[in-house]
Amino acid sequence: MLALDATSLLTAWERAVSQHPLQRAVTLLALAWPQKSIDEWANASIGERDRRLLQLREALFGPRFEAIATCPQCGERLELTFSMQDLLTKGDETSMNSAPQRLTAGAYDVNYRVPTTIDLLAVANNPGEARKLLLERCVEARNDGVAIEAAALPDEVVKLVGQKLADADPQADVQILLDCPACSHRWPTIFDILTYLWGEIEDWAQRLLHEVHTLASAYGWSERDILAMSATRRRLYLEMVGA
Repeated sequence: MLALDATSLLTAWERAVSQHPLQRAVTLLALAWPQKSIDEWANASIGERDRRLLQLREALFGPRFEAIATCPQCGERLELTFSMQDLLTKGDETSMNSAPQRLTAGAYDVNYRVPTTIDLLAVANNPGEARKLLLERCVEARNDGVAIEAAALPDEVVKLVGQKLADADPQADVQILLDCPACSHRWPTIFDILTYLWGEIEDWAQRLLHEVHTLASAYGWSERDILAMSATRRRLYLEMVGA
């Protein structure tokens, strides 16, 4: 992974701000790991993508996470603190790929692969049909040797395929078990690293641009010169101008 400086990260933020959230993930990963192309990252498994985003987040902001949740039972507001290690699933990172797998269930032979960002983008504008469309993209099926549409598979076979997909790419669905101290209710909640990381990058970019504006106004320095400074030097100069 490349060590990202303020200029390169700010440029990536500017490019990604108008993109679909799923495309933002690809933009960030291609910046941090340029040995893979945009297309290669777009076709990586969701689990590999999210594991890399966790690594990028740790490099940018550290391993500690903070979040707010509301208990669905009593409405209590919970302040959460957890670490990157709490979000990493067990398994061999190299096994998370979109290579086809196969299973047989009775008369049904099914070839399947884990979804990728390209797949999610393809169904993003049709959430009501997302399940059916993902099946069509990621599953090929035969009944007694005769090709059938994936959507025609019995529910029990679709459920089995879904479990196989979850087992093949566990990092794609990270859930945190929460406990409410007020009413003792326990419930799982999905953690989306892409949404979390992008929110942090947005906040960081807005703060940085404000710092650039303040220092440029006070000293007449260019944006390039200000961004080339370390965060510590920028902070010290900001303190001198009373910002």
